[in-house]
Amino acid sequence: MTPTPVGDPAAVPVPGPGPGPVPVSIPGPGREPAHLRFLDEAAAATGDLLAGTVAAIRAGRLGRGLWHPTGFATFEIAQVPALGLVRVHFWPDGLRRGLPGHPSIHQHCFRLYSRVLAGEYRESQYGPVDPGPHDPREVPPGARRLRVYEVRPTGVTGRDELHETGEDLDVVPTLRAARFPAGTWHEVPVRTFHATPIARNRFCATLAVLSLPVPGAADVLLGQPGGGSSVSMRRVVTDGELELMRRQFIAATDSAAPVPASPDPASPDLTSLDSR
Repeated sequence: MTPTPVGDPAAVPVPGPGPGPVPVSIPGPGREPAHLRFLDEAAAATGDLLAGTVAAIRAGRLGRGLWHPTGFATFEIAQVPALGLVRVHFWPDGLRRGLPGHPSIHQHCFRLYSRVLAGEYRESQYGPVDPGPHDPREVPPGARRLRVYEVRPTGVTGRDELHETGEDLDVVPTLRAARFPAGTWHEVPVRTFHATPIARNRFCATLAVLSLPVPGAADVLLGQPGGGSSVSMRRVVTDGELELMRRQFIAATDSAAPVPASPDPASPDLTSLDSR
């Protein structure tokens, strides 16, 4: 049976009827059959890897980690044939190593499933505004006009190539800072703009599955204009930084209930709106 994501019901909004911009899509429509199959397979894969991953984190045996440009740390766990890449993601309390000015809102060329191991994950999502009859020179009420940046594949692990396109996109929030505590999970369908507003003074660790690239999809970022184009290498996580994450993980898991072997099947209430 396909799992259903669990989050704080008070923080999982869907725009209601009324005036204002209308998003092209809201959480849900991206969950086509291929995405649902991916969720089933990703849930099974993370279930199989859960105990070993938790043991490796507690022992500090995660191998080389890299800092993602948006500020969190990533560690590769496994490459599952026909499914994708499994990684551990850390947002350490008091520590981020992002690139200054790097856009935080982005969409992936892959599907994402992420099981929260410790702390609390937060997720915001955005939908493009239907062009409709509004004046294209004006930003619709409630929307943000952001510059489009494209990520070009480099074929080198840890090397990022970002290009400013000169095009803008108007987007509205479809999910605002939804909260996912340890033991629950979340998903991001392909081509869904999202961001991770986890405060710097908060800790979170997840076990994520990144699907194989979806044909026709691309990595795209939304940010302020004028960022230009750049090529950068991701910073390697130091032994001291890994030790900090290990200690914070142990403290978080020892003070909370054990991580369940399988996700809670309860559904969120998609009716209310929370502030970011």
